[in-house]
Amino acid sequence: MLDARRLLVLRAVVRAGSMSAAALELGYTPSAVSQQVAALEREVATPLLVRHARGVLPTEAGTLLVDHADAVAGRLERAREEVADLTTLRAGRLRLAAFASAGARLLPGAIGAFRRRHPGVRLSLELREPEETPDLVREGELDLAITFGYRPGDDAQRISSPAAFPEPDTDGLTVTWLLDDVVNVALPAGHPALEDVGPRSTDEIDVSTLRDAAWIRDSGQVCRTQLVEMCAAAGFTPNIAFDSDDFPMVSGLVESGVGVALVPDLAVHQMGRRVVLRRLRPGVVRRIFALTPPHPSPAAAAMLEVLTSREQAPRIVGSPSRTNPR
Repeated sequence: MLDARRLLVLRAVVRAGSMSAAALELGYTPSAVSQQVAALEREVATPLLVRHARGVLPTEAGTLLVDHADAVAGRLERAREEVADLTTLRAGRLRLAAFASAGARLLPGAIGAFRRRHPGVRLSLELREPEETPDLVREGELDLAITFGYRPGDDAQRISSPAAFPEPDTDGLTVTWLLDDVVNVALPAGHPALEDVGPRSTDEIDVSTLRDAAWIRDSGQVCRTQLVEMCAAAGFTPNIAFDSDDFPMVSGLVESGVGVALVPDLAVHQMGRRVVLRRLRPGVVRRIFALTPPHPSPAAAAMLEVLTSREQAPRIVGSPSRTNPR
C-alpha cells in the first residue's frame, strides 16, 4: 500500500517545482523531502522526478501519482471539514430512543430547542422499552436513550441525588439523571379504597388497601415487575384484569370500573375527568435518566445539555393535577 504522506510530499514538490520550495511550504528540511520522494520511488520501483538545473519535473509515473495525490488531498480536506462540521454541530446525526410517556412529554420541547440551536443535525426518534435500550446504546445503534427505573420507599416523594437511584443494566454506559416522576394510583369514583381516605389531593392511599382490587397492568416488563414487587411488599399478589400500555385505554377501563392502575405524573394528562388520582403510601417513583456511551458524540452531548438545562427541565413533579372526579 502506498504511503499517503509520501504521495502528498511528491505532490508538493511537483506543485512547487523544486525540493527546497516544497520543503519551505511543508515545514520540512530539503533533505527530509528528498528522502520521502526517494522512499516513494523505491515503493513503486520507478523514477518519479527528473532533476534539472532549475528544479524538478514529474515523469509520466510521477504525473500519474500526483493525480492520485490530488484526490487523496481532496478527500482528506473533505474529511477535515466533515469532522469540523460534526464537532461544531453543523452536520451529523443524533439517534434517540425513549419510552412512550417521555417521548410524548419530555422530548418534543427538547427536540425543538435542539433543532433551533443545531439545524444541520439529523435527528431520529424511536419508542423503546427500558429493558431494550442499554444494549442498543452499547452496540452503537443509539446515541442517547431516555429510560427509567422504579424506586420505592419513603424518599419517593422528593427529588433525590442523581447518584442515589438504582441503575438497571448500565454497565459501561454514562447515566445522567433527568427527573423523578412520581407514580399515582388511578381509581374509578366510588372505589372502596377511597372510603377511608379524605377528599384532599394530599391524602394518600395505602397499597395494602388495594389487595382486593383488579389491576390494569402496564405491559412493559419493568412496569410488570414493579407492580408485583410493590404488591408483594404489601403482602398480596395483584389480580391482573388487563394488560395495556396505552394510557387513554387505561383511563377508559378505570372510568368503567374495570380496575385500578398505576399512572405516573408524565401520563396524568391522558386520564379522563372521572378518574380519581391519588398518591401511594409507601410512595413509588420512576427515576428517569438518559443513557449515553462513555464518550458521547457532540450531538448527544448537546442534547444532554438541552435536557438538563433549567429552561427545558420539565415541571411535572408534584401533586397530580386532578384528584377528584368531576
